[in-house]
Amino acid sequence: MPAPVVAAEQAWRLTLGVLPSAGGAIDEARVYIPMRDALLIALDRETGVLQWMREVHTELPPVVAGGTVYVAADGAIRALDAATGEDRWQTPLTATVVAPMTWDTGWLIAMVEPGEVVALRAADGEILWRRPVGAVSSHPAVPGGERAIYLSLADSRVVALSITDGTVLWEQKVPGTLSEPATARDRVFVGSTDNFFYAFDDESGALEWKWREGGDVIGAAVDGDVVYYASLDNVLKAVNRGNGNQRWRKETGTRPVLPPRTFGGTVVVPGLMPAMAAFVGRTGAAMGTYAASGYLVGPPLIDTTIDPMRVSFVTITREGVVEAMRSTALTLRETPGTPMTALPGRQLARERPPE
Repeated sequence: MPAPVVAAEQAWRLTLGVLPSAGGAIDEARVYIPMRDALLIALDRETGVLQWMREVHTELPPVVAGGTVYVAADGAIRALDAATGEDRWQTPLTATVVAPMTWDTGWLIAMVEPGEVVALRAADGEILWRRPVGAVSSHPAVPGGERAIYLSLADSRVVALSITDGTVLWEQKVPGTLSEPATARDRVFVGSTDNFFYAFDDESGALEWKWREGGDVIGAAVDGDVVYYASLDNVLKAVNRGNGNQRWRKETGTRPVLPPRTFGGTVVVPGLMPAMAAFVGRTGAAMGTYAASGYLVGPPLIDTTIDPMRVSFVTITREGVVEAMRSTALTLRETPGTPMTALPGRQLARERPPE
C-alpha cells in the first residue's frame, strides 16, 4: 500500500514571531527552523512547543543527522547537539557556504564561494579535502553510493567528484540552467531549462539518453528502476531508469517548485498552490493534495515512515506559519454509537405460572 502522506489532520499550528530565513529540518523528536533575527529554534515535533533556541545567523536550511544539527553560519560550519542546542564543534571557513549542505554516512559536503567543494568529517568537523570546481551551485551535492558525489553547477556543467579525495572523475556540459541531480545505480539524472531531461552513465559521464519536455525540468526522484521527474508544464512523468521509456504521465494539479520525492510507493510533488500533490508511484493515480497556509519557504519536511500516532510532515511558509500534520489514513475511526430504542430479538409471549 502506498504511503498515505496527504491523508492527514492538523496536529498543531504555530505562527512565528519572526519570519524564517530558510527551510527547516526534521528528525524523530524535533523541527529545526532558522530565523531572520539570527536565531535557530527547535520545536517539539508532536506539540510545537519550543525546546531551545541559539543565536545562529544563516540563510540556508540546517541538516540534521545522528543527533546533531549542522548549520552554515557566519563564515563557519557549526555542529549543535540536537537535543539541547549546545555546541559540539565549529569549523571556520575562508568563504561563504552558498548551497544547502549534504550529510552522507559520516561526511558533510558544502559548496562555498567562488566555486569550491569542501568535505568535512561530520563527527568533529575536520576538513578532509577541498576541491575547486570553477563555479558555484545553488543545489546540494548528491551522493552516489560509496564512490562519488555529483553536482550541477551554475555554468551548466554536471560534475562527478571522488568522495574520498575530491578528484574530478568526469564532467559534462549541458545547455540551460540545471536542476539538482538524482542518482540510481549506474545513472545520474539532471533536468534543465532547455526542456530536456538527461541521463548519464555514472562512471564515465557518457550521455545515455534524453527526453524533451514541454517546460523546464526542475528535478527528479528515483525508486529502484523507476525515475520520476517534474517539469514546469505541470507534468509529472515516470520513466524507466535504463532507457527512459515512459511508464506514465500525469498532470500535477500544481505548479512544481522543487524536485519530487518518492518513498513507500508514493511520489510527492512540492508546488505553489496546492503546496503538495501525491501520486501512486506504480500507476500515477492521484492520492490527493495538501493546501498550506501560504507559499512554502522550503520543501515539506516529511517523515518517510508514516505512523498514525505521530506527526508525519511539517510545512513552513514564507509568512512564518508552521503546520504539523498527522496521518489519518491508517487510523481506524469508529462510527459514533446511537441509543437503542428496543432490545434486539423476537418478543415472546409471557408465560403463565403453572396451576
